[in-house]
Amino acid sequence: MLSYKHGFHSGNHADIIKHMTICLLLRCLNKKDKPYTVIDTHSGSGVYRLDGFMAQKNQEFKTGIEKIKDNAKLRELVPEFYKVYDDLNHELKNTYPGSPLFEASLSRDVDKLTFIDLHPSEFENLRNNFKRDRRCNIQHRDGLEALNALLPPTPRRGMVVIDPAYEEKNEYIDLVKAVKNGFHKWNTGVFAIWYPVLGKLRDHSKNLTNDLRRLNVPMLQVELCIEEQEEVFGMCGSGMLILNYPYGIDEMLSPVVDELYKALSRKGASARLKVLNPQE
Repeated sequence: MLSYKHGFHSGNHADIIKHMTICLLLRCLNKKDKPYTVIDTHSGSGVYRLDGFMAQKNQEFKTGIEKIKDNAKLRELVPEFYKVYDDLNHELKNTYPGSPLFEASLSRDVDKLTFIDLHPSEFENLRNNFKRDRRCNIQHRDGLEALNALLPPTPRRGMVVIDPAYEEKNEYIDLVKAVKNGFHKWNTGVFAIWYPVLGKLRDHSKNLTNDLRRLNVPMLQVELCIEEQEEVFGMCGSGMLILNYPYGIDEMLSPVVDELYKALSRKGASARLKVLNPQE
């Protein structure tokens, strides 16, 4: 489980749909003056070099940020995403922000942030990148297990971002258990869960979606597959399952998904944005 490092995949198509969704969720949270909490269970290092060894190995950023960094329509739809990206690259050329940097940059002084990672070197990088931000609580532990201790948080408004490596099948099972227990403790929180769409024989995205849907919590799905799904290998796409989704987030996401589909898709691509469990 500790072999995964996100640096190999930084800036790819999955990062784009995930991070733009996170930016819009933070926009919703920022609409009210009351402080909120963000818990990121699989934070990674928070900042990635696109000219470094890991990113250059497979150059996955060419399927994502490379194609949309100058997209005028997306810059208009999700200015928060581009502000964080542009500010980082003004300071450090050829870099891409991870989820914690979006969360730290777009939240306010009154908000609280907890960033978690189990991988030793990722945790050290994460701690170094955010050590000057007093709002940030950096933890070296299993992110799903941590939820049991961290929920309900203070402040009580907020969201959990869950982005596991999904290297083992039991991670899907553990995730559903953690979310179910998390809702028992914090039924007003937003839970934003990223998932990959893999080759047909290895893909568990539909089972994960159905398992979470059975929790009978308001749930929205956004998914982008940039190419046709293969039988065994490869990640053709990814999505986010947003439980307790904020009012209006579907209307914000709709034009973003349309534009990402146009900008990133190849033959056999698909996209979806659907309310699976409506708000009452």
